[in-house]
Amino acid sequence: MGETSFGVMMAQSIGALALVLAVFAGLVWLIRRFQDKVVPCKEGQMQVLQRLHIDSKNSVVEIKHGKQHYLLGVGVNGVQRIANVSSDIEEQDA
Repeated sequence: MGETSFGVMMAQSIGALALVLAVFAGLVWLIRRFQDKVVPCKEGQMQVLQRLHIDSKNSVVEIKHGKQHYLLGVGVNGVQRIANVSSDIEEQDA
């Protein structure tokens, strides 16, 4: 039986760990890149129109339900309605 030196085994272990970490980092990057893509749903009445990230834990979301538009604050404390903006949008369209 051929014995492998400690240095070779350590190099293989570090290489395998580096490969696993690189794959994990790549997956995290892909998830973060594509999670914020908002695709409006045509089937239901409720749609997420846009999202603005304030920081890593808080964001502002514009929601459309029928002809109503709402601004929602989303964060660690939950979801809060900031404003009903449907009247502003109707004035701009007129």
